[in-house]
Amino acid sequence: MQNNDLADIPNNRVFPRINAKCPVMHRADDSERWSVGLLINFSATGMLFTSARPLKIGSSITVHLERGRNLVIPALSGSGNVIRCTKLETNKYEIACKLTKIDPPESAA
Repeated sequence: MQNNDLADIPNNRVFPRINAKCPVMHRADDSERWSVGLLINFSATGMLFTSARPLKIGSSITVHLERGRNLVIPALSGSGNVIRCTKLETNKYEIACKLTKIDPPESAA
């Protein structure tokens, strides 16, 4: 299968993924400093982003979307679990997380 063929595959998800780019602040522990990643896509139940460091599968994560100039993306804060961590290159990882809690909108602004 070629990459071009992927565009022809229908998205049969209940909550389709939305491709978007914006900064993602994330940390695996409240005592850690925030790290900055880059959002790749998101849905109602999760998100995919790149990070400069690996995160352990199954670990809890707190996230905050910094929508910047991208007004299509809502400001969002919440938490979830890391379900995949794939090394892309040195100091670049693709992190998939399932969101389990979304904070009220007024706390994400």
